[in-house]
Amino acid sequence: MLALKNSGRHLKLIIKILISGVAIYFIASKMDLSLVLKELAAIHPLFLITAVSLYMLSQIISSQRLNTLFKALPLQIPFLSNVKLYWLGMFYNFFLPGGVGGDGYKVVFLRRHFSNPVKNILSAIISDRVSGLMVIGCFVLALSYFVAQQLPFQEWFFLMIPFGLLGFYLFMKIINHQLTRVFWQVSGFSLLIQGIQVVAVICLLFAIDADMEQYGTEYLLLFFLSTIASAIPITLGGIGAREMVFYSGSLYLGTDPGQALALSILFYLTTLISSLPGLYFVVTPNAIQIKNQSFTSETASTELHRA
Repeated sequence: MLALKNSGRHLKLIIKILISGVAIYFIASKMDLSLVLKELAAIHPLFLITAVSLYMLSQIISSQRLNTLFKALPLQIPFLSNVKLYWLGMFYNFFLPGGVGGDGYKVVFLRRHFSNPVKNILSAIISDRVSGLMVIGCFVLALSYFVAQQLPFQEWFFLMIPFGLLGFYLFMKIINHQLTRVFWQVSGFSLLIQGIQVVAVICLLFAIDADMEQYGTEYLLLFFLSTIASAIPITLGGIGAREMVFYSGSLYLGTDPGQALALSILFYLTTLISSLPGLYFVVTPNAIQIKNQSFTSETASTELHRA
């Protein structure tokens, strides 16, 4: 049974790699990638450094959003321990996208230290993800209203935003009604997180001298659409899906495809750099401690494969 399960995981990984490869090949065959390299070679480093710093700040706030959901279970985790655990999860989500990833390690870690059922812990982690996607969807609706390109039902987009909030509330009520008590706190955190990331993306656009005056809204819309696309688990860590959205969207909205792909690569680089601190908690034994108990990635990996 275990061998069959591992074979299924390997097959899914191979399929994701193939889809990512096909997407990248398609883009490479449609445009001159030297234009993208030209954009990247001329970036302003200060803007890139600022973007990385802002993104890392947004992830620290993200860890607090998740901790707010944990407290509603109730599950009490010290702030610094939760940040360390979140960073460890970021590292695994980025570098092991085809496996269990960071969320699986969070579940194992918390189950070892607390008596909360796995179902409750998972409900908090899933709600954390959905809250981010909900706010991203609201940003997509708001930005779509302002783009110069005429879109179907464009005048109704703003009116759809409250339905996104309602949908998220009902989702929390269904998956775990305990979490609804922190609905507004979590939604506020998500809005703040995405707002900071918007500023980070604007810094990346300045880094490549993009035409912000004419196409700033379009680039931000493409960023949020690519974030949604990369969250769909059909590619390897979103590679290929993100670039397809930037490339196809740039052709539709009139932005520069070379700059759009350069923005995609720079944001990927930003997330990579921001995930690297999590490596410390992987290689350092007893890196995360709660209630005088220790956690190591080796222990989590062993228990995860036994489950």
